[in-house]
Amino acid sequence: MDTAVEEWTDDRIWEEIEARFGEPVTAKGPITSKTLVPLRSVVYAPMSYGRLYLLGDAAHIVPPMSAKGMNLALHDADLFATAVCKQVKEQDAGPLEAYSATCLKHVWNYQAYAAWFTDLMHDAGDVSYHGEFRRSLARAEFERLYDSETANRLFGEFLTGLN
Repeated sequence: MDTAVEEWTDDRIWEEIEARFGEPVTAKGPITSKTLVPLRSVVYAPMSYGRLYLLGDAAHIVPPMSAKGMNLALHDADLFATAVCKQVKEQDAGPLEAYSATCLKHVWNYQAYAAWFTDLMHDAGDVSYHGEFRRSLARAEFERLYDSETANRLFGEFLTGLN
């Protein structure tokens, strides 16, 4: 969506928040800072080349809506540290050789989640984003997340990093 910060009045921001909550927000305050943040996803594969290893944002970026950037970086760091220790202590290069493939399986899983959740949140609000049809689909998806125990459990697993 091509838009400028000036187009986002406090009222418009609160309307968008209410659209995503699905109900009125009773305690509204002034919006003290406004910034339009470009949402992007990036994955560099492989995440290693020779003795160079990429971790976290150097290897992959997820939109902030999903809140997974730090989790993915910590996951990479844990796998990398374990692999380096295995190499140094046991001369076992297997985990370092598998580092990229092991990380990327996890990274792509969360890229899929981040893309889905970011689109869902944007489609649920302003109809100028993708139109009334997509807005209605997004609202139905939110209803399913709250009404279906299975959908809610899967969403919870993604949100907490258990999936």
